[in-house]
Amino acid sequence: MTSPSSSAHGAAVPPAALDTILEARHLVKEFRGFRATNDVTLGIREGEIHAIIGPNGAGKTTLFNLLSGFLKPTSGEVRLSGERIDTLPPHQIVRRGLSRSFQISSVFPTMTVRENVLVALQSPTPLPHQFWTPLSRLDSLNDQADRILTDVGLADAPTRLAADLSHGEKRQLEIGISLTQNPKVLLLDEPTSGMGSEGVARVIDLVRQVARGRTVVLVEHNMSVVAELANRITVLQYGSVLASGVYDDVRRDPRVIEAYLGDEAHA
Repeated sequence: MTSPSSSAHGAAVPPAALDTILEARHLVKEFRGFRATNDVTLGIREGEIHAIIGPNGAGKTTLFNLLSGFLKPTSGEVRLSGERIDTLPPHQIVRRGLSRSFQISSVFPTMTVRENVLVALQSPTPLPHQFWTPLSRLDSLNDQADRILTDVGLADAPTRLAADLSHGEKRQLEIGISLTQNPKVLLLDEPTSGMGSEGVARVIDLVRQVARGRTVVLVEHNMSVVAELANRITVLQYGSVLASGVYDDVRRDPRVIEAYLGDEAHA
């Protein structure tokens, strides 16, 4: 068995991270002649935390949208556990084990924290189609919802309105909603965006928590977060893969320094 890779910076590659669970093959996405992603080939290993980084406009969110089915590729394909999924709608991709959060808050502000999770939990069940079923039918899901809220650090806030949550707490709730389908792969789009140091530290701990037993892929600008969490990193530039590898190798790559890291590489 291959021994885990480790370095002075970045997380060790876990021993379980041997098989590719999520794969992009020669992905191209064009918008009226503009290539937002250009022949992106990428393999995410099972059990790892993999960071996607790059300057603004590099194609990171477009890549996430392609991986999760919110955009269809112009050419190329996406595979999850060996099955091609780029032809499927997003809800079917979720049911096959891939879930995601979004850069912009996507909670229901007028609902409570627990209700936000309950709505997501009931979506794959017959309950959404039983219009005259009393709300008490959702009680069977309360225990599951509360376990998820405990996992994301919101156990003391089930009856608070989502609108009253802080920015960081909304991020925690969004991750909780993403966990309701028990995904094998979780995509997190800039989970620390707009946060202060305390919120960032909380999200780092949360990502470590939710990564137990699953694969996490995150788009992240904060390089200290990437260094803390990522087993491997892929750098995008102009829609193409510029470099990929463990943190120390990537941060010393002259192409990455010039394109993105600059003085951070010497910090």
